[in-house]
Amino acid sequence: MPVCTDYFVPGSKFWNDNIGQIVHEILLRKNIRGLLPLFAIVGGFLVVGAILISSGILPEERAREFRPLTYVSMPSDMKVIQEPTLDENVFIYAINDVAQRGIDIAQRDARVRQILDETTDRKAAVTIAAVQPTVMEDRQSGELLYSSIGQVIITANWQVVDGAPYSEPKNFAEIANKKLESRQQIWHVLVDVDDGQVTQVVQQADRVISDVVKPNLVRADVNMFVPNAIMVDASSTVRWPNSSNLPHNVVGIFNKTAAPDAQGSTGLIPDNNNSTSSSTNDAQSPSVIAIDSGFIQPGRSWQYRFDEAGVFNYLCTIHAEEGMRGTLIIAPSS
Repeated sequence: MPVCTDYFVPGSKFWNDNIGQIVHEILLRKNIRGLLPLFAIVGGFLVVGAILISSGILPEERAREFRPLTYVSMPSDMKVIQEPTLDENVFIYAINDVAQRGIDIAQRDARVRQILDETTDRKAAVTIAAVQPTVMEDRQSGELLYSSIGQVIITANWQVVDGAPYSEPKNFAEIANKKLESRQQIWHVLVDVDDGQVTQVVQQADRVISDVVKPNLVRADVNMFVPNAIMVDASSTVRWPNSSNLPHNVVGIFNKTAAPDAQGSTGLIPDNNNSTSSSTNDAQSPSVIAIDSGFIQPGRSWQYRFDEAGVFNYLCTIHAEEGMRGTLIIAPSS
């Protein structure tokens, strides 16, 4: 007498009369036979996938081992092309040599020249920053890798006090309690650094900030210092409150040897090895001091006491490309 399992052996009478017939009917009714090649292909993929996973040569597995900074580096070679002066308040810089080509290309474009002419007529504080493309260097071959798309940001800041243009720095005492309106225009100039062409010029909406001038107080607002050029007497303490919702800082060069009416460059970019965030000056300090406030968080403020005459050109390094910079002239005590 056959055992129970013998009934399920293909070819047995029970299989042929019952199970085989049922399977045959299912295959016919559902047309599964036509799907058998697909099942075979899927099964093949599963087998190949299992082999690849076990061998560790899947692209995803190789990507986990990829260390981009092992093969490339990002050179840091910021180029200051023009420092601002009290006579010509224009600051031009590029993040690298390739980006600097974008400035040369932009300045040859008729649209950009018109923008610069208008800002000059307005006696605005102008910042021209070449911020793209980022350059990477292949560590093995030394080849420079970069996109051909460059970006130059042009920012113009100008201010009005009680309806009159404010282009020459005045003492806080002269404009205290008067209404000051600070305006800012920003243009994004896209260039092809390989073809040498300006591809697009886009202007942002104007920014306007209004406030009443308070003695010895410079607001750090939405990418603007208000007022952005001012004069104080020596032995004064100036405070920078952050009235925006973004962090800012005050970083620059205090040149004690520069006369208040100096026309030459007083410097703007400090040496990181010679910075201080102290609120008082050391009597033995050099004639040129680098000052760095550190981050000033929203709602907080930072202050610095200027005991000697000179010129302090400074910027917010976080928003330098959008023209957030200022000038403080310290006049000799009377």
